[in-house]
Amino acid sequence: MPLTSQEERCINLACSHLAGVYGGAWKVSDDLDELHQSEASPEVRVSSGEMTAAIEVKRLVGDAPFIEYLESMFSLEKYLTPSCGGYYSLNPAIDFRVPMERPFRRYVKREIERVAPTLAPEQSGAILIRREAHVSLVSETGPGYIFCCHNSSGHFVMEVSPRLTGKFMLVDERMWEHSFVTEEGKLAFQDALVKACEARLNGHFGPFTWNEEWELTRGNEEGDESGVFLITVTDARSVPAAVAENVDIMLDKALEKFEDRRWADLHVIVLDRASALMTIDRVHDVLADVSVENFSSVDLVLATDEDDVTQVWP
Repeated sequence: MPLTSQEERCINLACSHLAGVYGGAWKVSDDLDELHQSEASPEVRVSSGEMTAAIEVKRLVGDAPFIEYLESMFSLEKYLTPSCGGYYSLNPAIDFRVPMERPFRRYVKREIERVAPTLAPEQSGAILIRREAHVSLVSETGPGYIFCCHNSSGHFVMEVSPRLTGKFMLVDERMWEHSFVTEEGKLAFQDALVKACEARLNGHFGPFTWNEEWELTRGNEEGDESGVFLITVTDARSVPAAVAENVDIMLDKALEKFEDRRWADLHVIVLDRASALMTIDRVHDVLADVSVENFSSVDLVLATDEDDVTQVWP
């Protein structure tokens, strides 16, 4: 399998590092992946004429939650693209997280398909998100009051308190915050909420439904690319722990290539930074206390960041 441009860059950086440490002009002598297609092997063997080194390249992207996030984002960017084309950003409710469940993905795609053709470049509109909840009766007496468990958007709910008799809680079906793009959308929700509270006072225990709004914005159409970029993030996590998890996973996969045989005078693993979290300093910190016994089949571990290369082990 031919080397990717990323692999070529990392191998060239490794050759420059080997030249600085061992001398000579290092270059690729064998494509080990091509020569040993039936077994696990490093990417290439390089040589200075005096010494050889087998090199395996691994990309450092992130821990499992971050990789799941990236995969979901790339998948949704293509899946949600409307038939009319164009590039869009979709701004969901605060605290919305990917991946989307399949039925909800199909629902959002239909809404984008409905709204996207109405948008001119750099214009925004609202897709409708169907929500369902119960109203819990706290007290039939006292001044009107209603609340929910959302921190950033609970005011949309509490604003109707003066219109109520009794105290209530809105028990939402989902964790993400309330979201409205238009004043009309907000007022329609509040009217539905007041009616639901009145119905609860009259003994109705069933749920009620309403529409919330997510903002869909069309790009300026400078390029030919089509897609939908979802504006969302991952849950908070420890950065050092995320780096350590990814480094451990990639090292385990790389070490498998060197366990059964000696491919060259030197065995070299190159860890290439492929996301903002995976800095060389953080990778170095992860490997600071690794003993020789842990890497008995490997001689060097290098970390690369664009055009920089650093030996991070030993």
